[in-house]
Amino acid sequence: METADKSIIEEFEVIGVIIPKIGSEDDIDKVRELMIIHHLDLDSLVNEWGAFEITNGGLEMNTETLIQFDQYLNRNKKAAKTPKTKQSSGTRTTPKSSDIDALAERVSRNQSDTNDLLNAYSTPVAKGKNKRLRTPDNFINKHLTLTGGSPVAPFSPTSLSPSTPKSTGKYSARKNTGDIVASLGETQECVWTSTSQQSCSIDSYGEHGSLLSHYNFMMEKIADRVLVLDGIAEEIGERLKEINSIESLSSVGLQYAEPVTVLGRVCCDSNGRLNAKSVLLGGDVQTSQGCKVAMQLSQLASYSLFPGQIVMMEGQNSSGTAFVPTRIFNEVLPLQKAPLPAEADMERLTIVAVSGPYTTSDNLAYEPLADFIKHIQAHPPDVCIMFGPFVDAKLQLIKDLKDTTYSEHFTKIVEVISKAIEHLPTEVVLVPSQRDLQHSFVYPTPPFDLGKLKIDKELLKKIHCVSDPSTLRINGLCVGMTSTDILFHIGAEEISLNPLITERLSRLLDHLLQQGSYYPLNPPSEEVNISYEKYELFSRIPVIPHLVFLPSELKQFVKNINGCVFVNPGRLSKGETGGTFARLVVLPNSAADCGLDIAAQVVRI
Repeated sequence: METADKSIIEEFEVIGVIIPKIGSEDDIDKVRELMIIHHLDLDSLVNEWGAFEITNGGLEMNTETLIQFDQYLNRNKKAAKTPKTKQSSGTRTTPKSSDIDALAERVSRNQSDTNDLLNAYSTPVAKGKNKRLRTPDNFINKHLTLTGGSPVAPFSPTSLSPSTPKSTGKYSARKNTGDIVASLGETQECVWTSTSQQSCSIDSYGEHGSLLSHYNFMMEKIADRVLVLDGIAEEIGERLKEINSIESLSSVGLQYAEPVTVLGRVCCDSNGRLNAKSVLLGGDVQTSQGCKVAMQLSQLASYSLFPGQIVMMEGQNSSGTAFVPTRIFNEVLPLQKAPLPAEADMERLTIVAVSGPYTTSDNLAYEPLADFIKHIQAHPPDVCIMFGPFVDAKLQLIKDLKDTTYSEHFTKIVEVISKAIEHLPTEVVLVPSQRDLQHSFVYPTPPFDLGKLKIDKELLKKIHCVSDPSTLRINGLCVGMTSTDILFHIGAEEISLNPLITERLSRLLDHLLQQGSYYPLNPPSEEVNISYEKYELFSRIPVIPHLVFLPSELKQFVKNINGCVFVNPGRLSKGETGGTFARLVVLPNSAADCGLDIAAQVVRI
């Protein structure tokens, strides 16, 4: 075998095309012939074959495919764009695909040829898009250092110096401290302080109420995701069939002259926002084999839909291409109410809920956190639920930290909190956020591992770390919570017409109970990275809780929806000024709507 033959074989091996070394003379001769006819050197021919192979879904090189390749080159008229090169009969050294260093050298040497190959089967990228931004090796962020180069000490306004970012003064100049933003129940003469003589009990509500530890993610297959989503749809469908006394379901894609009942997931026909003309209904695997069909909503007097919503509908598909629903079965909740402990066993319970960020955007003094701790020390509750972010990915000053790690920064925050409650009757619950830079970016988000922090373990006895989301049992009450802003995400995607619940926030909250999920939106927001294996187990709402905390960018509220009190405490800081937190008093009362008397306020810090 000539040296030139070996070069041809090795060049094609680089892109994964194997030419047999025995009995391949005809194929190699055909390759040489194509190089001469189309005025291509060996590298250019290899690149053209790569584009041809991708276009045709992957082909083996043989006499028949080489003929097709010849026709492909004729159609594309590449000969005019590639200069003719003279074949060399001498020895030529080419890198092997297994030699990454040689391959990198080859890629560098033939960068223009590589770009031609990529452009053959991908969308061209505008100039300047791939420009890399580099930070100087000795970069020092002057906003985060003192005059002598020492890092800023957070949590203490007095630590700020002229060389640190100066506060705009908006936080200290605020005049609305203590204002009531939202309330529920009789709050005039409420005592917001704990009166219990013993610590309250906090544990998971059932086996899947809260994740217990970290887990590996980014390893699931698309088929596994499909099975999880289909399983959730079937579970909701079984409950809806039982509640509405429906014996059987029909496929969404089959043609029916008579009205039928179907089960499916609301989808959008594109990557854009859902609208009345782009709604699809994706059927389950068992009944509809996973097929999707367009929906015409003209016959519905009212609806409220969002992507990922599981719906049971009655309607017709007379054409076989579009389902025309006339009714949506959403009058009855598919969940049971969480049972209450015996009234004699229940005690008065005080709860405070607060959500990060815990410092303003103009400095790292953590003034809102300091003021919140003062409030807790003056009015200690039984339970204080603190939602992330603690080390906020959206806060530029934190992202620019150079002299300390995010984990060390978080350690300081936890240490401040633990020392503040050391002698109080208060139990603290920490709920992570996907915006926490020091933590896992995945949903469901595992709990913080405080055992890894350099903090005296005695200080951590009153701190409970749970996952996002979680369903907990606190002194016998079922309490749900999530730091992920599902209300904002669903609100951006929902469409409605004369909905049964006209008030928007109440309608969004009802969606969570109807779907039995803390995050029913699918596909999720770009801010949410879902692990569907854990999502199936730990994102579900097993029963209608007594309380649910949902920190959100939307307006703060306290609402009773179907016997469940939803609370949005807001954020403790809003840009350069202060935000809000929530406080509640829960008393047993068998005569009340949900068996409880709940007084709640959302208060400005």
